[in-house]
Amino acid sequence: MRIETALGRGILKVANELQEANMSAMEMVTILTPILRSSGKDLSEKDVGNLIWENGIAEGLRCIAEVIAFILSSGSDEGNVMGAAKA
Repeated sequence: MRIETALGRGILKVANELQEANMSAMEMVTILTPILRSSGKDLSEKDVGNLIWENGIAEGLRCIAEVIAFILSSGSDEGNVMGAAKA
């Protein structure tokens, strides 16, 4: 629900946009920031943007795809999907 609220659209629409490679860097940061914060690390949006930059857009998109797959399969956006704060 946090992702949907932050982006202003449903998770299925986000999944479709991801599949079509129609996602901005800011949207990536918006999705990944709360997920990475759930690992207990106090990361700012700038920190997450830097992680995406350092690890590459493709890796960021792969992580987002994992998060969305988890949400769609379990119905929950809680938990630490990606382990530590690795983008």
